[in-house]
Amino acid sequence: MGKSAKLAVYADHTRNTISKNIFGHFMEHSVDVIYGSVFDPESPLADEDGFRRDVLEALRDAKVPMLRYPGGNFVSNYHWEDGIGPREKRPKCFDYAWLAEDDNRMGTVEFIKLCRKTGAEPYLCVNMGSGTAEEAMHWVEFCNGTGDTRYAALRKSLGYEKPFHVKYWGLGNELYGDWQFGAMNASDYAKKALDFAKAMKWMDPEIELVACGYDLGSDWNYEVARVLKPLIGHLAIHHYSIGYGIFTDEDYRQCMYIPDYITKLTNAARASVVAGTNDALSEIKIAWDEWNTHAWDLEKKDDDRNYTLRNAVLTAGILHSFIRSSDIVEIAGYSPFVNVCGAISVKKDRVLKRPQYYVFELLSKVFGECTEYVETRLECDTCSMPEVIDYSNRPAEAKFALNAKTAVRYVETGYLDCAASMNRERSRLALSLINKSEDRDYTVDVSVFGSSAVWKDAAGYELYHPDFDAANTAQDPEQVVIQEAHPVSEEGKIYLKRHSLTVVVMNLLQGEESWTEKKQD
Repeated sequence: MGKSAKLAVYADHTRNTISKNIFGHFMEHSVDVIYGSVFDPESPLADEDGFRRDVLEALRDAKVPMLRYPGGNFVSNYHWEDGIGPREKRPKCFDYAWLAEDDNRMGTVEFIKLCRKTGAEPYLCVNMGSGTAEEAMHWVEFCNGTGDTRYAALRKSLGYEKPFHVKYWGLGNELYGDWQFGAMNASDYAKKALDFAKAMKWMDPEIELVACGYDLGSDWNYEVARVLKPLIGHLAIHHYSIGYGIFTDEDYRQCMYIPDYITKLTNAARASVVAGTNDALSEIKIAWDEWNTHAWDLEKKDDDRNYTLRNAVLTAGILHSFIRSSDIVEIAGYSPFVNVCGAISVKKDRVLKRPQYYVFELLSKVFGECTEYVETRLECDTCSMPEVIDYSNRPAEAKFALNAKTAVRYVETGYLDCAASMNRERSRLALSLINKSEDRDYTVDVSVFGSSAVWKDAAGYELYHPDFDAANTAQDPEQVVIQEAHPVSEEGKIYLKRHSLTVVVMNLLQGEESWTEKKQD
């Protein structure tokens, strides 16, 4: 007998449109994230431009909406002109970020081709480590220029008469970190980014700029927003929960809190923007353009057994966080999507889809069709735990004071989680439900309120396996896949299996008695 819960869906309370770009992805010139996977001209599976056909198909099936490139740490010493023109003439360069050689076979034109082949919006990040504002401005000109100036003419000379229309541009990467080439403090970054932003906007006023933010640095975010507020549309923050962060694989109950922690970081970043701009109505949004449940562990990357249904459930929870915060979160980039700790693992002769791949395939499709965020209220069992707080960026006296007072704050996180939306015609309602519990099934009593609330029929989809540690491997590549399901009873109750993701899409009729009234008859 499963546990019970209640879900109220307020079908008339649509708050905002969910940006498809929150299901975006990140790729970087690092190990085999690009070379030998997405881009592999020597492979018999490559197309005429050197891209693996099977990888392209996997990206298209996941409806990848946005790709961020070329980094990442790599971008802080990347000079884009090294990656254009005939490939045989491009220089081989030393990459400080990954201590590797890069022959620049993949560059701007190839990236644009990749985006066009997959339907993704291109998002380029400029070099603010060793690069200059002039260099960034020239890159914008190369991509978007329409006149006869030098770099627009260079693009045309390479056979691309029409501009690439790259809309999104990142102002550097993680420049608060000492691991970054050209690291600096908040004040210096803001001053430098101001010059970059002005130069790039002068070249193309229509572009949208994403400034470098810091997930644990409200003071950094405040200063960046204060200085750049007239010019930026987004503040980027990055987070890898397990490995680099403060969570551990060994404590799953603690990991259940990760989506709530992400929401807390989103709200903190937004608060810094409001304070820095002195404007509660500031239109600067948050871009989670690098995130993953796990860090880039290069020792584990090739063992697909490390990427389990647990990863998928936590990945779905983080996407739910972005959806619920979609009034202020418009961009996100899963890091990376290909190889390392990514959603697909590229082998010499095939592509293996890890469990988290199917989360993106399912949710990007459902929320890409039902784009209007709907308010809900979920009542379910909760788990209480000490809040995980990272004091590493605080001064020693602050750490001592907090520890001396034994400042422990307990938080509650639900075993269930929900995100809901409707299509613009208000004829379909999508409910995405996560059961994070390792061992409890749940039955959710659903009540839908509003003028568009009559249930006609429903389709169900499920990501589940009896073994929470199940993984897709070469020997068994489809242990964890999306399956059609029928979780909705005639009484409007939804059955959720333990450790699962369940999506229900309801077709609604208008102008009739409410579904709640129908249940009571």
